[in-house]
Amino acid sequence: MDYLYNAYAKLFGVDTSPDGTQGDFQTPRKIVCFGNVLLDRVVPLQDLELLKRNDVTLGSKGEMDMEKLNNITTEAASGSTCQHNLGGSALNTVRILKQLETPAQFFGAIGADKAGEHVRSIIEEQGVEARLQKIEDVQTGQCLCLMHNDNPTLYACIGASAHFSAKELRHAALHSTQSFLRPIERKQILYVEGFFVPQREEVCDYIMQELVRERRHLALNLSAPYIVSQNFEKMMELAQRALLIFGNRQEFEELARMAGSENVEQMARKLLESGKKIILITNGASGVQLATNYVDELSPPGHLRFEDYRAQSADYLVDATGAGDAFVAGFLHDWLKKRSLSECVRNGCNVAAKVVTQVGCNLP
Repeated sequence: MDYLYNAYAKLFGVDTSPDGTQGDFQTPRKIVCFGNVLLDRVVPLQDLELLKRNDVTLGSKGEMDMEKLNNITTEAASGSTCQHNLGGSALNTVRILKQLETPAQFFGAIGADKAGEHVRSIIEEQGVEARLQKIEDVQTGQCLCLMHNDNPTLYACIGASAHFSAKELRHAALHSTQSFLRPIERKQILYVEGFFVPQREEVCDYIMQELVRERRHLALNLSAPYIVSQNFEKMMELAQRALLIFGNRQEFEELARMAGSENVEQMARKLLESGKKIILITNGASGVQLATNYVDELSPPGHLRFEDYRAQSADYLVDATGAGDAFVAGFLHDWLKKRSLSECVRNGCNVAAKVVTQVGCNLP
């Protein structure tokens, strides 16, 4: 297992050896993201026959074994175009942050296969800063997005991502010349996507117990209702530790249900009792609800408050699958600039409204 690095290092004069491992390391970034690496394949559907034959519900999302995923992809692409994009929730957020000129770094894993090489070539082309563990004998994660009338059906097999090593992360954190960590007296966000939690509990524990402290904050994305329900204890532990929690209404409703709360608002109040937090509940075109007791980064918790914000209307809708990831990028971009929470929410909405006008999670 080794670390692969992208062309970002070359832009800053960092030497890379022939096997792809990095030499000297750059200034630690204010945002470090942990997530699955996926090669996204987007295929438009003219009808629903393919979904019916494979017992897949339109608009559903989940995980699928690689063989079935490849078979469906081959069948779907035989009569239509297949577009390849770099995917993965946290990786999407890193890519949008780069476009917003807020450098961020991504940690994940790829397989020693052609898909992994394809992912690496896209990362190099886009200049994304990534530290990727290379896993032998396991395929790179892939995601299939079947689009029908602007309604995406998403299924993924995370493949090599599931083998991300806590040992390798610990080495990267403790290495005196290559550490990705800022000093604890300087602001830094460690962002974990919910999809990263299954099978990597040891990594999550290391992040929470060893890395998050002082001004080094944890941010969590709930990612999907099934992630919340199937990994509830770890997700709740992360939520209680996090300063920032992102998710859509359905994901927070599932968290509330699993926690035994009557509704999302009651569950949010319980979370806010555990410490200072910024909870962001997105609800598509209906807007965003903010639940928080945050005053500023260095002050103790203040009064609990709920605020509702309208979503910015998109000029037109092409692909909404990366809207949540884009919202996170827009929010964090402004938060690091010490702007008010209302400005951060509005910028998140603004970035998301632009991204949904493109195929894949990209700004125009």
